[in-house]
Amino acid sequence: MLGNMLRHAGVDVPEALVFGLGQGIDAQFFPPPPHAPVPPMLTGRVGPGLIAEHACAALGVGLVTLREADDADAHAQAVAALSAGRVVGVTVDIFHLDYFASRTHFSAHCLALHGLDDSTAYVVDTTQQGGAQQLPLASFVRARASDEGFMPSPRLHWHLDDGPAGSTVDLAPRIWPAVQGAAARFLDRGRGADRGIAALHRAAEELPGWRQLPRGEAVIPEIARFWRFAGTGGTNFRGLYAEFLAEAHALTGDAELLPSLTAFAEIVAAWTGLIDHLGGYAGAPDRSAHLKEAAARLHAVADAEEAAFTRLLDLSRDRTGTV
Repeated sequence: MLGNMLRHAGVDVPEALVFGLGQGIDAQFFPPPPHAPVPPMLTGRVGPGLIAEHACAALGVGLVTLREADDADAHAQAVAALSAGRVVGVTVDIFHLDYFASRTHFSAHCLALHGLDDSTAYVVDTTQQGGAQQLPLASFVRARASDEGFMPSPRLHWHLDDGPAGSTVDLAPRIWPAVQGAAARFLDRGRGADRGIAALHRAAEELPGWRQLPRGEAVIPEIARFWRFAGTGGTNFRGLYAEFLAEAHALTGDAELLPSLTAFAEIVAAWTGLIDHLGGYAGAPDRSAHLKEAAARLHAVADAEEAAFTRLLDLSRDRTGTV
């Protein structure tokens, strides 16, 4: 979403660099509501608004954030921004997107809005979701207004301010503060049991009991698919952060980043193995033991992430000279 907005404004920055400068990497665990047929949610990033805020600040680009109380005002704000030649970022609930196969409510998905007419919204989604899409306007309005599911942000809208300067900003000095901010946040156990490193361990502790959830036998393979294809759980966003570290190494020339590149490649592989294992739940001869093994793997992933982020935090503090 933000990458499309930036390119439209003449600021061409790789997606991984936007994600890293936006301090997007994290973990957030959302337990299922009691007695509801809703699976637990484990995300691998912060909310999109925070990513946009940090990335635009690092790139020297002004960002306007708006949230409207009703559909008519939200539509009018989007039309005004589009009429001014801007691309608009919006959050939507994937349940209402006609081209999504998933029937799960997740309200923090982001789209880049390029056009509106009386019947259609013209948007760009991720490459995985087919890129450019045309949505019936009624579906688009419902998707924007939804407050169902995890991380709801109804009628949230961003656009870039006039005069982006990001194409002239020297990004190398912005790398280490971004690394430091993300690592410090991830490792901060004071944020509670559902955020950062603590969230991964909580999910691992609860994972063996997921078969007791409503629709538990069906939900567990769904969780594996969601972790794999939506990026929640870690794989996609950990891979994106590994790409950011490679970009950071190219920009700074700092050889001390190379061990972190190796560490994150191993973390991505561990997440992939965990998801493969969890996805095999239905065919497991001993499903209880299968989930216990998945939990042990998730604890091991959490330990690897804690070590990797601790190293990055120490290194970034040394490079910035701040604690």
